[in-house]
Amino acid sequence: MKYSYILFDLDGTLIDSKDSVRRSFEYALEKMEYPDPQIFEVDRLLGPPILDSFQEFFGFTLEESRQAYNYYLEEYVENGQMYGAVLYDGVRETVSKLVEKGCLIGIATTKNELNAKKIIKNLEIDIEISRIFGTQSDGSRSAKEEIILDFLEEHGVIDLSEVLMVGDRFYDIQGAIAVGIDSVGVTYGCGSENELRVAGATHLISNIEELLEII
Repeated sequence: MKYSYILFDLDGTLIDSKDSVRRSFEYALEKMEYPDPQIFEVDRLLGPPILDSFQEFFGFTLEESRQAYNYYLEEYVENGQMYGAVLYDGVRETVSKLVEKGCLIGIATTKNELNAKKIIKNLEIDIEISRIFGTQSDGSRSAKEEIILDFLEEHGVIDLSEVLMVGDRFYDIQGAIAVGIDSVGVTYGCGSENELRVAGATHLISNIEELLEII
């Protein structure tokens, strides 16, 4: 077995959360009285930290973005939109097979860590809650590189050649490269094959089951 530690991104890799994310962004934009709150291209919003998205895509200041983020969480968490996410086909079975092979499975997401844990617990997938790493509630540890590094340090990983990062956006691939680990780009999520190839993904797969061949 080539890889012993498998790190997954969450949105667009393990779960399809497009509709819940879209509705939560639209809710926040309406609350902020944004001129046109309807979102047609949600894929671009899945991957980067939400605070960054409000600034980059909607032109909000940092202060405005923080207020918009609070509204986003109001809809996503308090109103339960995050529980509308579903696992992609084959994810539950593939993760179970990786665990059976002896792989240590974790999650490295730019989503708020507490929310990510709630989502995984609700979906009943074979990933230990303690191995889910994400952005902290105060907004810190928001870069993918930082999240991966904290996971590796927490689990005492020394040999980086045994670690694999699996994600659907260039953020995942760039984070893996920055840390010095191999990566898999999944083309069924929100990122295109070209985006992942240009980012420098070590491997590309079109469905999650293909991951077993790489391991």
